[in-house]
Amino acid sequence: MKKITETIANAFAQGRNKSLGNTATRDNAFYLHGNKIAEKRGDGVHMSLAGWNTVTTRERLNGIAQVLGLDASFTQKAFEPYLNGKRIEACAWHKVS
Repeated sequence: MKKITETIANAFAQGRNKSLGNTATRDNAFYLHGNKIAEKRGDGVHMSLAGWNTVTTRERLNGIAQVLGLDASFTQKAFEPYLNGKRIEACAWHKVS
């Protein structure tokens, strides 16, 4: 896990606002390049590639999952996004906890 991911994911887990480079967390939401890619809701943690199936977006989401101890793994196969081995839409939100 990249240091920036670890730092911001830990802040997200603790409910603290923090910004570092292109990544930020505030008000129980996690942002990459200004796009919300994760948020804590009343029913758990929800994640999205926000339409950007990139290495960095997947790495940030997987880092959040790891820090929070969630069973969520974002991957890519043949340029298509997957969550826990199941193909997903890059713009859709997914409850992971």
